Amino acid sequence: MASNGSRHKEAVARFHQDVLDHGRWDLLGNLVAPDYWPHLPELEGSPRLPPGREELAARLRPAGKVPNAIHRMIADRDFVYAHVKYPGTPTYAGVDIYRFDATGRIAEHWSVRQPKPQTSARADEWFSDAPEVGTSCDLNSEWAKGRVRDMIETVWMPGNATLVPDFYERCYVQHNPDMPGGYERILEVVQTSIRSYVERTGSAFPVTIHRIGGEGDLVFVHLSIFMAGINRNDGVRSTNVDIFRVNRHGRMTEHWDVLQMQVEPVSRPEVLF
Repeated sequence: MASNGSRHKEAVARFHQDVLDHGRWDLLGNLVAPDYWPHLPELEGSPRLPPGREELAARLRPAGKVPNAIHRMIADRDFVYAHVKYPGTPTYAGVDIYRFDATGRIAEHWSVRQPKPQTSARADEWFSDAPEVGTSCDLNSEWAKGRVRDMIETVWMPGNATLVPDFYERCYVQHNPDMPGGYERILEVVQTSIRSYVERTGSAFPVTIHRIGGEGDLVFVHLSIFMAGINRNDGVRSTNVDIFRVNRHGRMTEHWDVLQMQVEPVSRPEVLF
């Protein structure tokens, strides 16, 4: 018999393929709970989605079809995390986080979206796998999640570059072409930008972790940075999902991310998390 995690991932795959990609709105009742609750940001030209399955259907139907491709997906307890490419002009990278209720239907939904470069070859860099990176699918996911949390709280938040070798392999692959350089680039950013922020403000680099999900050696972290990140203006929120592959030594070997900048203030930011 399939586990809940397997069933939940199958339901997410059906939602993305059958409902979104093929426009099968008649399947929503099987996949989405009547009291569905979206924690979704406002998109340009589209106000925040009210709760309820019928509201979701009313939003989706005029769109016709929503092409998408899931590149990686994990299940953790009642949650499924999916890293999705939404092709178009522009192409968007997305992470969709779904919580399932006792009936096996989607009850809550969080998302982040980021436009990507227009050329398909470069856009694909954000989603690709590194074949040279080994996988450890039987890794204890709770331990891997703990390593990622420790890395954020002991390396990034205090700007402690001395711990970078403990948490990153030197062969670390970064799938964000806007931040090339792998291990050496991580070391440089922590030593300079992050450490400078900590010394200038007298406080930790402002990261708020909302949820962490893991399966095998993949860990998804949903978080907010309340200064928008490196080389951006202070005071702007960046809500991200970072995806890490962790090896048996507890070090990061591969990374993907989706960053959504909040340009306009949100009156009740808690509704997004």
